[in-house]
Amino acid sequence: MKPRNYHIVLSSMILISLFVWGQMAIYLLHELFGFDPKWAILQYCVAALQEQSVLHQIVLVLLNVMIAYSFGMILWLIGKQAIHERRWNVRLQMIRHNRLSKQFNHKFKKWGHEIIVIRHDSIIALAFGSLRPRIVISTALLNEFTEREIDAILLHESGHCQNYDPLRMLMVRIMKDSLPFIPILKRLSHYIDVWVELEADHYAVMHMKSPIDLASVLLKCSRLSQRTAIGIGFADKAINYRLQRLIEPKKKIRVPLLDFIPVTISSFMIVILSSIVISGCT
Repeated sequence: MKPRNYHIVLSSMILISLFVWGQMAIYLLHELFGFDPKWAILQYCVAALQEQSVLHQIVLVLLNVMIAYSFGMILWLIGKQAIHERRWNVRLQMIRHNRLSKQFNHKFKKWGHEIIVIRHDSIIALAFGSLRPRIVISTALLNEFTEREIDAILLHESGHCQNYDPLRMLMVRIMKDSLPFIPILKRLSHYIDVWVELEADHYAVMHMKSPIDLASVLLKCSRLSQRTAIGIGFADKAINYRLQRLIEPKKKIRVPLLDFIPVTISSFMIVILSSIVISGCT
């Protein structure tokens, strides 16, 4: 699959999540305001459940728990991210290296997003900020890598900023964590995680005109992670795929996408949820 085609997987994940959330919203509207959808589908799945049957009551309790958990998790993750970004902004200003930050922003001002250098003993490089992405790197990173390797790292993070990956990955996490009973979302999330990094790598290699420096960074980070703290995307779970693509750029990358069990369970849960909600059987 080409890097840009993973957007189809992301779109599919969004559609699945919106469909499930939509069913939950319909159920809540029915319970709170008496909304009664006329477009009954799959009624036969719930017709056997009598209003006062034990099975019926169990199903409704489980449905209420799922809805409460899902919407509660959405609010929790959004609130947590907002607090995290606010605290990070305060912390960054406290440990910001003003001279180096000014130097890098002048050098790469055409990129259009801020580069913040912080005083820190750990190797750090990340794209930060959901709505206004910025690049954060540490002084330890500057001391560990060559100038061209640093450029490759910055270009990789710039690729994340250009694509608003911090926001996209927040959306992916919300979908995955708020709907754990739809296991296919976890598989899609892993797939997107890998291709987001591969796409940022492609952006860096395209501007560096060579994969050598980025590959060197990946290998160094792999070794450094065994003896020091690394807060950097170059030491992530996609490193094998990324090295493979850099070493053999013409070879097709195969990232596992769908497994039988997650697809079966997800389909079953979506059908059951739709059967209960759309049929108005409450």
